[in-house]
Amino acid sequence: MGNSYWHICTDGLSREIIFKSEADFIFGMNGVPVYSFHFGVRIMAFCLMSNHVHFITYGSATGCKGFIRGYRKRLSYLTDMHAASVSIKLIDDTDYLMKAIGYVLRNPVGAGEKVLPTTYRWGSGPLYFNDARTVCGTPVSAISKNQRQKLIRSHLALPEHCIITPEGMVDPSGYVDYRTVESLYGHPGRFLYHLSRRDDMEMELTGDILHKTSYTDAELLASVSDICSQEFQRKDPAELSIENRFKLAGILRKRYGLGPKQLGRLAKVDPDLLREML
Repeated sequence: MGNSYWHICTDGLSREIIFKSEADFIFGMNGVPVYSFHFGVRIMAFCLMSNHVHFITYGSATGCKGFIRGYRKRLSYLTDMHAASVSIKLIDDTDYLMKAIGYVLRNPVGAGEKVLPTTYRWGSGPLYFNDARTVCGTPVSAISKNQRQKLIRSHLALPEHCIITPEGMVDPSGYVDYRTVESLYGHPGRFLYHLSRRDDMEMELTGDILHKTSYTDAELLASVSDICSQEFQRKDPAELSIENRFKLAGILRKRYGLGPKQLGRLAKVDPDLLREML
């Protein structure tokens, strides 16, 4: 298989935080160009969240697997990543690609961050259709090899055209292929449309890119009962209408990042119906 587009993510950690500070996020950001250039992978879009990461990439299957394995290993310096397994999905449809990019960039909004996708610092959102954006910093070519390695905390090379910002971060404009993404959408309005679509559940269920957690059904039963009481004035999902069961599934997915089978068990809804209806 030649080069293709891929949706890559790590599972959301349920009991650990990867990025606990701005310094942690900068460390994470700098790892993206380090491993993407090393493995010959083009980054189309990405987003770093506190407990998981998302990437839309273009490259070979081998290169993309090497990229995320290397990047995941880098994050192990910040927290235990053993529970954060990796999901890699081939994207072979243009419409799905546009939806996937919008979904990845919308992650901060879906997580309740009070920020627009186009202003979120720890991802590629600010790059697209933003010719007014300025890049300030020092070219990699002007920094010694030792300084470079200390800044990015890696012995792997960076292209000399990359810019190091005053805060010590490799500017994403030097490694994200945002121009190709702009060509894909063709117009800012079409891009904003896909950013505004609230199809997170659809993307997660049909794309099988769930943020798995280690919560058991038993651990969640009390929460399910509380949600039923607070939202629907009932004690058990079995007492709810099918419409409210779907609403319950949506609440549980947003709060705990559950997969369709577990959502179906807890909300008492057929997982296949969730795929069709949500």
